Amino acid sequence: MTKYIYARTSTTDQNVNQQVAKLKEKHNDAIVYQEQISGKSTDRPAFNELKEKVKTGDSIVVLSVSRLGRNTVQVLEFIELMKTNNVSVIVEDLGGIDVTSSMGKLVLTTLAAVAEMQREEILEKQRIGIDRAKAEGLYKGKKVSPKTVKACKDAINLITKMDYSKAKAARATDISIATLYRYIKSENIEL
Repeated sequence: MTKYIYARTSTTDQNVNQQVAKLKEKHNDAIVYQEQISGKSTDRPAFNELKEKVKTGDSIVVLSVSRLGRNTVQVLEFIELMKTNNVSVIVEDLGGIDVTSSMGKLVLTTLAAVAEMQREEILEKQRIGIDRAKAEGLYKGKKVSPKTVKACKDAINLITKMDYSKAKAARATDISIATLYRYIKSENIEL
């Protein structure tokens, strides 16, 4: 029976090692899987690798439910998969409760729903702020990276000087066609 720690932060600005250190205090014999990637993403390499690695009798330890994901359905599906495989999932912030147990699942369902609701509230507040800033003429949109600007300029050169189509120019400069169209629109370029 092997014990695993799964630690995750949503961005590289956050320190995932703090989670690991806290969990290692109580579970110093655990094997650590950690990553810095959004919980809304289902494509999390370390998480996916851990799911494949665990076997009957193993346990996964996380600091909080939100480390498993931001989508209630996905979190519950993961817990159900682990329960089916007789793998315990321990959530330290819940007093070390095994959320694959019936009591743990009740607590987990409630908390996963709250985590999802909080994320939706954050996005709604962000949208309201952006709408207000747009109405006041203060919102300019997401800043485009210098690398993207250069690629867009290169694509426009291919279109005007080499007679490339917009799609072919976008592919040649490794940007999406949508990015190219947004740049053309934002710069009021006539092609």
